[in-house]
Amino acid sequence: MTTSTKQKVYEMVFQEIQQDILAGRYEMGEKLPSERALAIRYQVSRNSIREAIRLLELRNLVEIKHGDGTFIKNISIQSTKNELVHVLENTDKTSIYEMLELRYILESQCAFLAALRANTQDFEKIANSLEMMKAAKADEKLGIQADLSFHIAIAEATHNQVLVELIASLMPHIRNTIEVTRNYRLAENKNICSTFDEHKQIYLAISRGDSEQAKTLMENHIRTIREELSERLL
Repeated sequence: MTTSTKQKVYEMVFQEIQQDILAGRYEMGEKLPSERALAIRYQVSRNSIREAIRLLELRNLVEIKHGDGTFIKNISIQSTKNELVHVLENTDKTSIYEMLELRYILESQCAFLAALRANTQDFEKIANSLEMMKAAKADEKLGIQADLSFHIAIAEATHNQVLVELIASLMPHIRNTIEVTRNYRLAENKNICSTFDEHKQIYLAISRGDSEQAKTLMENHIRTIREELSERLL
């Protein structure tokens, strides 16, 4: 993990640990590894780990028991969803770019887990959404629905109920980013094929069980959208 500022380091560590919690790598009530072990795992200093844990505590994700260690809080799925949606709906800082950043974090992990856990039914759902996307071409309404179905199907293929419900609760916001990005990206016909191909490559990586490649392709997909939007909106 490399970055230019100390603040960026601990924020990135916070995001990675939070992502690991959502992905089920840490169980509710489980004690986190020691600062030293976490520093080795995330390849950062112990001070950065300490600051990231403080941020996790502020976000009500962990409980620090002095003398015993740091434990994952037993927070209900519904309360987590409500808190996240509340933040998205009530802060002026939430923008299309920040939503894409959140999608980058959550959906890359969904792709990673889907590649490990998807079954035949999951593959069919993802493939069907791709067929719908291919048929949509310039049909805006059908294209948006196909895009949404694709990302929902991948989330469901993780078989992690927390992730599935979080993605479902974010659907209005995800739909908004899809509407905006499709409006800009698909203004040029050449981008219709490239956008479809990006989704197809993600599906192929998931179908062959290549979790790292699926994650990377999803990250690249969302990063490309963000970069293209930045160029067009400046």
